[in-house]
Amino acid sequence: MPGSRNPAGSSVVRVTSPTVTVPETVDAKELESEIVTAVADRLRDDQGYELAAGGSGTQNEYPLHPAGGIVVDKKPGALRVKLHGVQADAHDLVTGVSSELEQRHEGLRTEIA
Repeated sequence: MPGSRNPAGSSVVRVTSPTVTVPETVDAKELESEIVTAVADRLRDDQGYELAAGGSGTQNEYPLHPAGGIVVDKKPGALRVKLHGVQADAHDLVTGVSSELEQRHEGLRTEIA
């Protein structure tokens, strides 16, 4: 995908950060868990990443093994998801996960930045 690799030419893709609008009918904490699980499952299936046991001590950071992590920033009425240190097509990953979530939750919208 043109422009998706960083300027140094490494194989780590630039961060795609979707913002998920949380409808009033959906619990944000449960949605965060659902998002992390969906992203981690897709990364496991496509790239071999696993959610690391334990955690980093920060509630919204979810480390991956062998490297990288998923970060969920909470804002009023929205969750912003970031991947760091992950070798994957972030746009395709986000598109697939957001499509699944939008089908499960009426009123949920995802903006990809």
